[in-house]
Amino acid sequence: MKLTYLSLLAPFLTSTNAADISLQKDGVPILHNGTNCQQACETLASEFPGRLHYLGSDDSFTIWDQKQLETRYVCRVEPASADEVSKVLQVLVNNWCRFAVKCGGHSRFPDDSVSVGGVTVDLGLINNTVVSDDRTTARIGGGSLTRQIFAALDPYGLAHVGGRVGQVGVGGFTLGGGTSVLAAKYGWALDHVLEYEVVLPNATIVVASEDSHPDLYYALRGGGNNFGIVTSFNTSVFPQGTVYTGSRTFADEQTDRFLEEAEKIFTIQDAEDTNVGLEYRYTYSAQNGWTISSTQRYSEPVSNPPVNLFTTLTHYPSVELGKKGLELLKRTVERANLTSLTPQLITYSIPAATMEMSKVRGGNALGLDVEGHLVNDAVYALADDFIADFRKAAEDANAFHPFIYINYANKGQDVFLSYGKQNQQRLMEIQHEIDPHGVFTSSGLWTGFFKVR
Repeated sequence: MKLTYLSLLAPFLTSTNAADISLQKDGVPILHNGTNCQQACETLASEFPGRLHYLGSDDSFTIWDQKQLETRYVCRVEPASADEVSKVLQVLVNNWCRFAVKCGGHSRFPDDSVSVGGVTVDLGLINNTVVSDDRTTARIGGGSLTRQIFAALDPYGLAHVGGRVGQVGVGGFTLGGGTSVLAAKYGWALDHVLEYEVVLPNATIVVASEDSHPDLYYALRGGGNNFGIVTSFNTSVFPQGTVYTGSRTFADEQTDRFLEEAEKIFTIQDAEDTNVGLEYRYTYSAQNGWTISSTQRYSEPVSNPPVNLFTTLTHYPSVELGKKGLELLKRTVERANLTSLTPQLITYSIPAATMEMSKVRGGNALGLDVEGHLVNDAVYALADDFIADFRKAAEDANAFHPFIYINYANKGQDVFLSYGKQNQQRLMEIQHEIDPHGVFTSSGLWTGFFKVR
């Protein structure tokens, strides 16, 4: 399966005091408003001196996405442990103050990881990576960034299934699935998480695994930010030496030939050599017009490997559909007179081996139970026009697959329905069980990202 996106520059719960959080006053639900959040910030300032920052004096705060950087929150708090996250959540819910939780901050919309008019909970201080004595697992802090994790693992000659970009946070990346350049060999990030340490909506701290709180464990494997705040991931790691990486760019007239060769590489990736990796981008710029560029990777230190050359849609491999997709992108951009932007249709694969690995440890919520290779195309600026046309083309070519990768999805796409109705219903039931007051729902306190209910 190929994954392509366009970028434009209750068995689980134990009783605690937090479960007695009052969400009503005199029988009337408390609204999350500026007054409530101001009070919450004052309380947090007294409990976390030096780690509570008001917007006007928070000059050191940076985030990847410009739209979120411009979001006006009331304050930002930096807890340094699961216990402190629990205390923060108690304060927020007691004041019924809206919030968002930031790990890497690589999401694309306000309220995803920076709160609009509320409290931004910044997990950046929870960033330790501790390797086990036998060097088969590592406990990774829930606020860790990709570059921090690899820097910690590298002295041991180890790696994990991590992000492509150093600023990406482990939290959103892993809870959404975590596709990787190593997917053909090792699967996705969620396939390797053995335990999640989670602060639940009632501020209880639990550890979810295949044997302990298995329903919650299942839900966290692809369920996004609907079930609590994950403060650590215990994940498997593996030996990894140096890798080969190279890139090339081709003129537009070479596109057809390139696509034909790319499909051959995806076939080899499935059937012959899982070390192979390929991504390609179809890009427009005012200087160069339309070009297609590739990044080739080989997860062994071989300089000449055997094969070398954000809305979402998933489809099976098809050269003709690939060509049609590029034609549609051109037409959509030029029809909308948006050539002053730099649109990129970026494609990489979800190998067959990845879908087999997704069945281990009780399976996950993604609903990817298919034979063969798939391709996922994600577009988030020209999304509506392009995705509608491209979906029709995929359906006409009998190559469409309904799966939507949450980490590249655009607002309005029904991510959880794409997992399959049975999986969606199970996620809703688990969410309601652990969050009866709806703290993490679309009408609750953390409304950002994609909600099960």
